[in-house]
Amino acid sequence: MTLRPRHGLLAAGFVVLAATLLWLVAGAFVAAKDRTREYRYLSEALDPLFEPASTVSWLPPERPLTRSLSPTDEALIGRALTQAWRAFTAAQDTGETMLLAEHFSGTAYDRARIASAQAAADGSRMVVLDQTAHPRFHHLDGSIFQLSASATTLRYRLSEEAILQFQLSRDEVTTTLTNETTGWRIFSHERHASTPVTPAKREPLILPRLMGINYYPAQTPWSRFWPEFDPSVIAADLDLVTSLNANALRIFLPPADFADDPAGADNLRKLNDFLRMAEDRDLSVIPTLFDMKSTYRPAHWAEDVAYLRRVLPVLDASPAVVLVDLKNEPDLDHGTAGKPLVDAWLITMIQMTRDIAPALPLTIGWATAEAAPDHAPLLDAISYHDYAPAEGTADRLARVREGARGKPVLVTEIGVSSYTLALRFPGSPASQAGELADRMTALGPADGVFIWTLHDFPAPEARAVGGSPWVRNLQSRFGLYDATGAAKPAAAAVAAAFADATRPD
Repeated sequence: MTLRPRHGLLAAGFVVLAATLLWLVAGAFVAAKDRTREYRYLSEALDPLFEPASTVSWLPPERPLTRSLSPTDEALIGRALTQAWRAFTAAQDTGETMLLAEHFSGTAYDRARIASAQAAADGSRMVVLDQTAHPRFHHLDGSIFQLSASATTLRYRLSEEAILQFQLSRDEVTTTLTNETTGWRIFSHERHASTPVTPAKREPLILPRLMGINYYPAQTPWSRFWPEFDPSVIAADLDLVTSLNANALRIFLPPADFADDPAGADNLRKLNDFLRMAEDRDLSVIPTLFDMKSTYRPAHWAEDVAYLRRVLPVLDASPAVVLVDLKNEPDLDHGTAGKPLVDAWLITMIQMTRDIAPALPLTIGWATAEAAPDHAPLLDAISYHDYAPAEGTADRLARVREGARGKPVLVTEIGVSSYTLALRFPGSPASQAGELADRMTALGPADGVFIWTLHDFPAPEARAVGGSPWVRNLQSRFGLYDATGAAKPAAAAVAAAFADATRPD
């Protein structure tokens, strides 16, 4: 009898030792994956670009054309212009100008080649983000085409530490293309005038206090959400959200799911249905636009703007949308892409969002409180995620609020895993409830708090959480409801905290 407790202690010690070793191995595995990820990003800079959708919008000709412009002509010329300017941007990044010969000819080729080489040498960049074009001339045999356009053009220059120059403008241009054996090429391009794009002065944003959930369905999270959208599942989940006394949701809109194709158009309809379902339940929605962004190469920025033009009108039309989160955790990309490039991309997307949908309030969902002040003057609300040690929660919020200068401050992700390996290590359903309740108490002064997440996920995507088995196990147990749909203790804790936070004073 006296030996049994000793054996129990030895067994418990062995379990803890094994768990510690597993933790260390998982950390080493994640570090190795990070190194692989850096190499993959480098290789992306050398890969050929895939064919983008057209970034040209057509207006009627200003006078009758000798040869009419058919919808097929518009598509072919629009794609040719998009590919040409994308190739020009890529050539500036690499200094390799051979690919320009596929898209430019004559005087335009010589000028594009010289300008690309100079840009690669001095760090300056010119990116044509989109164009609104008037046809001016179309030769009777279809060999020559000329247009006048208003081109949204970005010019910037970076150092390794900072943005040295940044200007977004509308350039009035005339472009002539020739129809050659390999397709349309730019033969000449002239800029006649340029007007800076300056966002209008913003009125202070007034938000209700938002207590919400980061939402994916249990069986179809991340990349499966929109392609496998099930209205009956969504409706039941939104009812579950309201039963927790929540008044808000944060969702994610991957650009790949809203491409310029039939599947993208179908997903836009699903998004509209989702927003209507949320509105019917008086749930405010914060859509997050860019998540798990794989590259910040400037040659892709026009594609990002085209995505904004597809998605923002749907968000702008919905009364349920109270705030748009432009990018999820961009500070995590500083190590691979570099902070100046990430900052230039963010400023570009902020200004383009203001241009496309001026009424939509904007925030950025930073991964840490330390990053939250970045670009605060350009945003309507400040938001960050708090997975740092719980004892510093209130102090971090106080520092962010002090730097926000009166703008709303939201903590749009907090969460605790209930995953148990053994003996309540590293967590348990009971400890999850207690830690969430304590953190929400510390976040009492925040203008919004959002829980990660509603459901446990049976198989978290490696692309979202990494390949480490340890991390995948942790990520599978952040929900307020387990894999069977049963409420964990955390659900009651969150419901009580939400009721207190949304109760009228």
